[in-house]
Amino acid sequence: MPTRFVRRGLWGLGALALVLVLVTSLRALRMESRQVAPTDSVVVRAAADAPRRLARALRFRTVTKRDPAALDSAAYRGLYRYLESAFPAVHRTLDTAHVHGLSRLYTWRGRAPAKAPVVLMAHTDVVPLEPGTRQDWTHDPFGGTIADGHVWGRGALDDKASVVAVLEALSTMIENGMRPDRTVHVAIGHDEEVGGTRGAKALAARVTDGGPSPALVVDEGGAITKGALPGLERPLAVVGIAEKGYLSVELEATAPGGHSSAPPDSTSIQILNAALTRLLDRPLPARLDGVMGRTLAYVAPEVGWPMRLALANQWLTGPALTWALSQEPATEAAIRTVQAPTRLDAGVKDNVIPTSARATINYRILPSQSVDEVLRHLRSTIDDLPVRIETGQTSAPTPVSSIDGRPFRVLQRTIREVTSDSVVVAPYLVPGATDSRYYADATDHVYRFLPYTLSPDDRGLIHGTNEHIAIDDYRTMVRFYVQLLRNADALPDRTGGGGQEASGPATSR
Repeated sequence: MPTRFVRRGLWGLGALALVLVLVTSLRALRMESRQVAPTDSVVVRAAADAPRRLARALRFRTVTKRDPAALDSAAYRGLYRYLESAFPAVHRTLDTAHVHGLSRLYTWRGRAPAKAPVVLMAHTDVVPLEPGTRQDWTHDPFGGTIADGHVWGRGALDDKASVVAVLEALSTMIENGMRPDRTVHVAIGHDEEVGGTRGAKALAARVTDGGPSPALVVDEGGAITKGALPGLERPLAVVGIAEKGYLSVELEATAPGGHSSAPPDSTSIQILNAALTRLLDRPLPARLDGVMGRTLAYVAPEVGWPMRLALANQWLTGPALTWALSQEPATEAAIRTVQAPTRLDAGVKDNVIPTSARATINYRILPSQSVDEVLRHLRSTIDDLPVRIETGQTSAPTPVSSIDGRPFRVLQRTIREVTSDSVVVAPYLVPGATDSRYYADATDHVYRFLPYTLSPDDRGLIHGTNEHIAIDDYRTMVRFYVQLLRNADALPDRTGGGGQEASGPATSR
């Protein structure tokens, strides 16, 4: 009898396992690709000397400053004078408005001005060099050098390449007798690296004042990656559809000071260290829903087994996927509100115990959470410690842009037309902030993407040493903007906040 029951139990477990295999396999097999088929339209090529114009623009030291009065305004004006001479057709054809002196709004009136406009964004300001790194640059960071198939210099990736590529694309269109149906606004800010409050914010107010909501807003923020997700061998183009929120908090611990030869049981540094340790040991929970869930939904049909099986059955594999994604900083940032201590300050002398110790923690917040929710978590985690909490700069996560309507599909198709139909295009959560957030209340169709390729090692070039862009990638950027404006003519006449326009072209493998 016991043997018979054991056998029946084993048969039951085997049958259950078989059903589980069949169900999970069927779910994986039934997934359909969400990629949009490129068309056979002829892609306009960039001019042969286009990289030289980018190189020249990199020579202007438009370094950002938080204090507007401290900016080298002559460098910005010199850059704009150069752009006027480099792209005369653009400056003859488009209307140009100066905003707060150093930002520019170019407007190309379409044949059908009542249609919702397209907004292309970029910024001229660049970050300064990190002190002590000048000698580590292979080429002069402000030399605009062309060497080894690349253009080298501060701003080559972030973000003068966008500025010059947009103008190069418009010039190419004008010279080829093209004119868009809908109006195109080119919003070039001058203070993106310090928040865009004078540049992009004012530009967005002008663009959205009284007119139809933009059909499409495109800014920096996503790129083409390789090896970003296990199981995906094809290049992955990630298009930012939302940005994480921002919160900085200062923690201050106080305790009696004195001479280090007779230390008390608990010093301000020890209290602060206990608070930081506890916060880092108890992060906010990771989540696979939200934007990351949409990323995985777009990637899942394009990967091989067994990853496809895992992605198709997150009800079963969710904990394992969460663990795997948490092992890399880039993917963990996509599924969690992350925290990082960024500043420490305590003490004045090595034999004096400080009475106070301070630390700053920076949070990047998922769109599904809020600044207040993060603060509640922080306070509840260290509420029994004698630590003062002071809130610093805050910015809420942006709304999540629509991926269900034609604007996103037009962007998908354009990317694959100017790169390759082997590229997988997927939505993405931008961990930082861009100027595009100033359009989030005006339209559901704000996207962040530039068609250059960034390997994991290349990500450090942005704001880092030896910033450079491949000439082939830069030419692709120019083609991208031309093709995007051509494809944008097929968008609905008006796209409001809901993204409910008619469905787009059929998808394909």
